[in-house]
Amino acid sequence: MNFQKTIIVTGSTSGIGLSIIEKFYEENFNCIIVGKVKSLVIKKLKNKFDTERTLILNLDLTKINNVKKLIILATKKFKKIDVLVNCAGMQVVETLEKYNESIWKKLLDINLNAAFYMTKYTLPVMRKNNWGRIINIASTHGLIASINKSAYTASKHGIVGLTKVTALETAREKITCNSICPGFVLTELIQDQIDVLAKKFKLSNAKAQIKLLQDKQPSLRFVQKSHIADLIYFLCSDSASEITGANIPIDGGWTAQ
Repeated sequence: MNFQKTIIVTGSTSGIGLSIIEKFYEENFNCIIVGKVKSLVIKKLKNKFDTERTLILNLDLTKINNVKKLIILATKKFKKIDVLVNCAGMQVVETLEKYNESIWKKLLDINLNAAFYMTKYTLPVMRKNNWGRIINIASTHGLIASINKSAYTASKHGIVGLTKVTALETAREKITCNSICPGFVLTELIQDQIDVLAKKFKLSNAKAQIKLLQDKQPSLRFVQKSHIADLIYFLCSDSASEITGANIPIDGGWTAQ
């Protein structure tokens, strides 16, 4: 990998997004970290990473002007953008009839619209440089559905569709677009669900993990955040130059059922 390459990861102040940044930072990429978080989180991140190779921003990317601002700041500091990972997302579980309309709109804004805006305004930069990789973090719910997850499933199916169209529109260029569809990943959010199960059924943490996994993920193991980062790194290699428009499950067999 060329040490001059630059990556933007949205929703990268924590969780999967931060793991992706850590991987690419170790591989000598310039890294742009962006999310909508408290200023204390931004301060901690600035203490963790070398400021010469990182740009850390607190921005709401559902607003088009903020997306434009991000692209301007990124290209001003690093001249180009080689890799875009659309990772920002949220999840709210509720039945269709009870689903709050404002939450529906907010979720679609964060999960789908922001990815569209980022892709739209990053593509010209990649085309100018004649190279690029766009990776969208979808979900198993980009391929299948689960009850009480209407907005999340709709948004992730939208991400899969956006991925395919982007891939087709860039197929004759040195730009690829793919999505990754993880199953259960052991993030802070999932650990909260495990804690609830453990308390409700008086289970150990290990048994509560199995209870969460057993209905969906046949491997009965969580996807590791580092495995997602490694897959993205491969998709950015020359060996993956003809992988485009793919929607790749990393789900312990969930979508094989």
